[in-house]
Amino acid sequence: MTYDLLIAGGGINGCAIAREASLLGLSVLLVEKDDLAAHTSSASSKLIHGGLRYLETYEFRLVREALHERERMLAAAPHLIHPMAFVLPHAHSVRPWWMVRAGLYLYDLLGLGSSLPRSRALRRDDPRLAPIAHNVGGFLYWDAQVDDAALVRANAADAVANGAQVETGVAVTGAERGGMGWHVFLSDRRTIDTRAIVNATGPWVKAFLDTIRIRTTSGLRLIKGSHIVVPALWEGDHAYILQQPDRRVVFATPWRGGTMIGTTDVPVERPEDAGITSAEIDYLCAATNRYFRRQIAPADVTGTWSGIRALYDDGKDEARTITRDYVLELDTSSAPILSVFGGKITTARALGEHALAKLAPALGFTARPVTRERPLP
Repeated sequence: MTYDLLIAGGGINGCAIAREASLLGLSVLLVEKDDLAAHTSSASSKLIHGGLRYLETYEFRLVREALHERERMLAAAPHLIHPMAFVLPHAHSVRPWWMVRAGLYLYDLLGLGSSLPRSRALRRDDPRLAPIAHNVGGFLYWDAQVDDAALVRANAADAVANGAQVETGVAVTGAERGGMGWHVFLSDRRTIDTRAIVNATGPWVKAFLDTIRIRTTSGLRLIKGSHIVVPALWEGDHAYILQQPDRRVVFATPWRGGTMIGTTDVPVERPEDAGITSAEIDYLCAATNRYFRRQIAPADVTGTWSGIRALYDDGKDEARTITRDYVLELDTSSAPILSVFGGKITTARALGEHALAKLAPALGFTARPVTRERPLP
């Protein structure tokens, strides 16, 4: 059998592309060397959000798309995604009050038509500011929380329900261009034929291209993001976004009875470097202790996770300012291969739609929106 599409990578991007392709009637085989969502896609901050802080680096297109996708995802998966109020205390602010208010107004404007409430200022006596020491007021806005690994599995399940094959524990070990597409060699000693390949391997995107001897001019920056979990620091189902002296923001959100705190931004050299360090734990504890009356120490940490974000290298010096937007690189010399650089859980569905639109001319099919209003299982 010859597949229309071989997808390497069982994270959120690979599974979203498989779902989109199967609903368009393509024959799809997705292979993942470990398990679905085994790496970056299960190590996120568990948020479906527009990316408020991306406004500061002028990524308006990304924020607008993410806010529109947030609305679609809330409708498509209410069993996995739920709205969450975020409190932004103005204590220790490195940005003036007017700038934060203007940013939130723009956030609301870019998400016009959202079912979530608009942002507003909070009085000092608002009970949601009670856990904050040195309370000088703040703001309230809305985003959403998600079980990230379950979202990946839901995308995969919908792809399978529509004819896709999804196989874990299988890696691509090599590939050669042939007359009608690709001959792909798999780690289980099979050789399969496919008309096109999608490289959705995340942090391994360039290593995958090296494996099949494809050159790319796109650069990749590997940035580690780590999170800690501590006993609950407040009562209630709202979250906090905490501005830091280095101009980063750290989220503190309810998570399975505790409080999740993250994330860090640490450049690394290899995808295998996904492990939290004591310095990162200290950073997240200090970030939290700047704000909350209830102080924490490394000894209070009950759980951690770390993931490697594979970001498209746009030449920025600081990790926090590197674009979080995705880039789809298509090589159509004789047989097409599409490589995914970057991406976010929030925008994975849109990424899948754009990926199929980019592949359509090379494969001779008509791409059309098929998942915008479709519920996830």
